[in-house]
This record gives sequence, C-alpha cells and structure tokens, in this order.
Amino acid sequence: MKLKVLILRVICAAFLVMLATTASTAYAASWPMFQHDAQHTGFSPDERIRPPLELSWVKWPEEVYDEARTRPVVADGIVYIGQVWHLYTLLDGYVGTRGQLQAISLSTGMPMWAAEDLLVCSTPTLSNGRIYFGTLDGKFYALSAADGSMIWSFDAGSLPTSPTILGDYIYFGTFDGRLYALNAVTGEQRWMIERPAHLSAPAIANNTLFVGGDELLAVDPSTGNIKWSFRDDWGPCSTPVVKGGSVFVSCRYTLYCLNSGDGSVKWSYFTADVHGYMVTPSISESTLYWGAVTAINPATGQVKWTFDSQNDIHSSSVAIANGYVFVGSSHDTNGVFDHSDGRLYVLREDTGELVWQYLAGVRGNDWFGTDPSPAVSDGTVVLNLSTSQLCCFSMPPQPPSLLSLTASRSEINPYNMDEGLVDFSFELDTTATVTADILDYEGRPVRRLVDGELFGRGQHSITWYGLIDFPEMADPNLRAEFGDKCILIAPDGLYELLVTVTEDGGQPYTGSADIKVKADV
Repeated sequence: MKLKVLILRVICAAFLVMLATTASTAYAASWPMFQHDAQHTGFSPDERIRPPLELSWVKWPEEVYDEARTRPVVADGIVYIGQVWHLYTLLDGYVGTRGQLQAISLSTGMPMWAAEDLLVCSTPTLSNGRIYFGTLDGKFYALSAADGSMIWSFDAGSLPTSPTILGDYIYFGTFDGRLYALNAVTGEQRWMIERPAHLSAPAIANNTLFVGGDELLAVDPSTGNIKWSFRDDWGPCSTPVVKGGSVFVSCRYTLYCLNSGDGSVKWSYFTADVHGYMVTPSISESTLYWGAVTAINPATGQVKWTFDSQNDIHSSSVAIANGYVFVGSSHDTNGVFDHSDGRLYVLREDTGELVWQYLAGVRGNDWFGTDPSPAVSDGTVVLNLSTSQLCCFSMPPQPPSLLSLTASRSEINPYNMDEGLVDFSFELDTTATVTADILDYEGRPVRRLVDGELFGRGQHSITWYGLIDFPEMADPNLRAEFGDKCILIAPDGLYELLVTVTEDGGQPYTGSADIKVKADV
C-alpha cells in the first residue's frame, strides 16, 4: 500500500506543473491562478513588495501523516489551497486518503471555510466569484469562492489540470490526453479532443491555446482544431509560457523558444536536465527564468546569471515582482531520506544577488516535500515549505509618512522631452530644512535633488528629470574631473523620492512617493 501512496503523490507532484489560469482581469492585485496569469508568466507587475520580509503566519499540517498541497492562489484577501492526507495506522499501515479545498485569511492565517472530501490535485483557479480545480478521482469542480458551496461538477475521466478561462469557456487538459472546453457557468461540454498521451494545462495568448504534454500543441479555442504541433526528440514538454510572439517550453535536456504563430524554433538552450519537462518557466518584462534558477535573455537564449537554490522539487517555479525574484526551495540537508528543509530566497532580478532569505528548519516525516513555488499578492509572499508549513511573509510595518507628497505623473521616459520629468509637490506648515533623495528599488540613494535647503511655509515642488549619479560622485575629485559625465539616465525600474523635513529644533519627519522609469527608445 505504501507503493500506492507513492504513486498517488508522484502523480500529484507531476501535475503541479500542468496547471492553468484564468483571464488576467479576474482580480486586481492578486495571484488568482497557477503562475499568476493566463500566459503563466509568474510575474506580478503591480506589486511593490521588497525585502527585508518577516514571517506573518504559519499554517502547520492538520494531520500527523503525510500532507500534500497544491500551490496557493490568492484573491480578495483570501488564500485558497488544496490539501490531501495519506492516512496510516500502526496495525493496518495505509488506510486511505482524504482531502479538502480550504480558504484561509491572508491577513491572519485563520481558516475561513473548507470544502471536504475533495482530493484536490490541481492548483485552484479563480474567476468571477468561482473557484475551479480537479481531483484525483478524475472530477472537475466549480465552487463558490465565497463559501465553498458546489456550483457544478464534471466527470473528466482522468486527472484534470487547472483551467484557463477565455470569455465564457474554460479549458483544461487531463492525464490521459484529453483537452476539454466547458461552459464556465454551467459546466456543459463545448468540445473535446484526444491525443495519444497526457496534456498539460493550456496557456492562452492571441486567441490560441498552447498545451504541453507529450507534445506542444497550438489549438483554436473555438473549435478545438489543432493549428500546429511541436515534438522534442527526447519526449514530453512542460506547461508553456507565452510572451509576445514567443512560446517558451521546457523538455528533457532542452529549453525552447518557439514562434507562437507557426511553432518554428527561434532558439534552444541545453539544460542537461532529464526532468526538464516538469519545469514551467517564468518570465518578466526582460528576463526568462528556468527552474530555481537560471536567468536567460528571452530574445537570444543567452544566460544572464544563475543561482543554486539546491531545490529538489523539479516542478517548482519562481515568482517575480518589483525587481526581485522570489525562490522557494525544498532540499535534503543531511542525506537522511525523510528529512528536508525549506527556504525562501529573495534575489535581485538584474544580477541574481541574494538579498534576503528565510530558513524554515528541518522536520521529520516530510520525505517527499511540497512544491515551494511562491504566490506574490497584496504585499505578501505565500508558499509551501518542505517542512509541511504554509507560510506567509510580508514587509515589516513602516512608520507613517507625515509629509504628504503628490507626483505629477506615475511613470516617466527620460528620453522623451514631454514625458521625461516629474514634479513632486508638498506643503509645509512652517519654515524647515529639506533634503530630497531619489532611491532605487533597494532603497539606496542614487541622486540628491535637494541638499539641506531652507524652504518657507506653503506649497513647494521638486523636479526630477530621470537622472541618477554614479556612486563615485561621492568623491569630490571625481565630480571635479568628470562633471556632467557623472550623470546617467536612470535604468528602467521603480524609484522613490524620499523627502526629509526638519523644523527648527524639531525631530525630522519624512514623506515619499514612487515613480516608474520606463525608457521607450
């Protein structure tokens, strides 16, 4: 019976990499699906979270025995996660499996409701007040996201992946090679196609479904007709990631970039990983991330940097937000079969530099581990750690800003005469000394706009033209030698104006405002 449990858990783990998404407009400021959005990017462009982080809460296992979980998804302040327990007794050994879908408060970690007797095998997907997922017995469900009540169910005949939603229809693959299109409201079947072997969840872009598995397919979502297919010589393909006119898919030993229109190969990168078909890549505005973690130029396939997280969960993916890469890790620490530890790493997106990490510790009876792929939402990072903990991290409380700042625009292009500057406005109640600095995404000063100047009572404005200084400008000799050549256009990214005000004889107080730099040249 132990072998039976192992097979069930391996199937669940394999299908964590074949999970789909809903339309990206379903929720704002959330992570409502596998890999965040319908293209599976793993990139949350509106998040402003930054390290250092602190542990907000931990949800421990509810059973003594093995617990497997799906990746978490987050929307409207609620974390949704599927849980499966494999139960044993001293006399009989393995005696059965039970599971549930649970809703947890993002702010407190307390359970809100649970839908029992559901062996959830696919990461849940949220859309229009419903939560969709598949189970180990081959069923596919739609529940109310508010209370977990049943809306409809569908017999898929085999393990379903998470779905992708386009318009009024929902799409998902199965382990035995079927791709379904169902009415998202009623659960009625629109069409179904069959392939020789298992399919991944579909990604959606340009009115096309891209489906991995034994092969990579491009499918018409209206009819189910196959537009093109791609097959690697070494076998299966991962869940695809789509950006622009490219589809990225990982296979045994090789990562591919394909033309989304016809499936032709743009470039390939040899990963040398026999488990590569389990890896769903992630992609930000400028970088493709494979595994945990190799950063790659998505246009050329050239490696930018690598970081060894020692992650033993092949299916794990990274999350990207606010210039940082969030990497969950589950790996053996001492060579003992049933001991592992879990870590969260935070890396700089541009260099791969490790800027913060958290060690969850070691726990026995966690011989298999759990997919530690993070979800980043509402200023938090939520992920499973291999110590059977569901953890939520957030930024420590910041002191309130007493100075109110307003920006004339939220984004500037330093190369554009009309859009290359921003005015920050504020009001003083009395005469005060003012210092104003531009900070980068790590909080480091990159340009001083006002240096201890005396401002009178009333309205004031400070202008930034998107310029930063070389760090060497702290040396007055370099400033004297290079002059204006020490001034640079700010690289693309999020910056902050920090204004420090000191009234005569009083304590300093501050105000801040964010501005995004995005060059369009």
